Amino acid sequence: MPVLDRATRHLIETLKRKVKALTALTIVLAVAFSVMTVLYITKDGEENKNQTSSTVEVGSDNSTSIENPEENTQTSSVTDASTSTSSKENTSSKNSSANSSAIATTTTPGDTIDSWNLKLVNSENPLPNGFTVRTEKIKASYARDVGMLYDARAVSYLNAMCAAAEKDGVNLLVISSHRTNARQTTLYNNQVTKQKAKYPNKSEDEIKKIAATISAYPGTSEHELGLAVDFNSVEESFENTPEYQWLKTHSAEYGFILRYTKEKQDITKVIYEPWHYRYVGEKHAKKMNQLGYCLEEYIEYLKNNNK
Repeated sequence: MPVLDRATRHLIETLKRKVKALTALTIVLAVAFSVMTVLYITKDGEENKNQTSSTVEVGSDNSTSIENPEENTQTSSVTDASTSTSSKENTSSKNSSANSSAIATTTTPGDTIDSWNLKLVNSENPLPNGFTVRTEKIKASYARDVGMLYDARAVSYLNAMCAAAEKDGVNLLVISSHRTNARQTTLYNNQVTKQKAKYPNKSEDEIKKIAATISAYPGTSEHELGLAVDFNSVEESFENTPEYQWLKTHSAEYGFILRYTKEKQDITKVIYEPWHYRYVGEKHAKKMNQLGYCLEEYIEYLKNNNK
């Protein structure tokens, strides 16, 4: 029995040591697990923070683009989801400022003959095949028809000019703006038909030349370019209206010129159109008025002066 007692005691002691070792190992594992958990959470938090910062930066970049407003909306939603109400208000304010800066940047007219606002379109300088331009709707109260379009880079200047005239008691109404090539083709063909009836003894070539001075040949119209507008009436008597007088005095302040003047018909190859105005930018409009140049002459002026 004493031997058995010793063996039992030895077994018990061994078991105790193993239990202690197992307990110690369990404690070590528990501590290690806790440390790993803390490190993981910290790391995950940093990644989330970096991801949020990256999202905000992308949102700032995208918000400066007016080409795809849907991207701005989507980015704004991601940012809102990761910020508090206060942050949302701050973000909204920043995005609003960014959008204002973007519009100012993208609508600023250039100073070279290659700038979008100075693009010369006439019978000798047709638009390239398949030409397109990004357009926006003219403010409805200034347009005769719903959904009339104008070059998106200049439409704000057009709306501003109409608004200023309205404050002065003058009603500027856009009756023609951007046209598709198909629409211009229809108008030109109609003019050819009209001139044939008027001059039955003239040749086809002569008729086409006459028609082109009244309605531009497809691909050579400023209306297709998207920077031309016709106001109120396509009658020469428009020059006797308060609207014409207001435009003569103030249009350059908003970057617009009377494109086809009575004095420059031999250069423009287009009849006098007191209703037809073209956007070139305030600086250039004022300079052209000062020099008494039509756009063809002004382009040559810029070439010769390397501006």
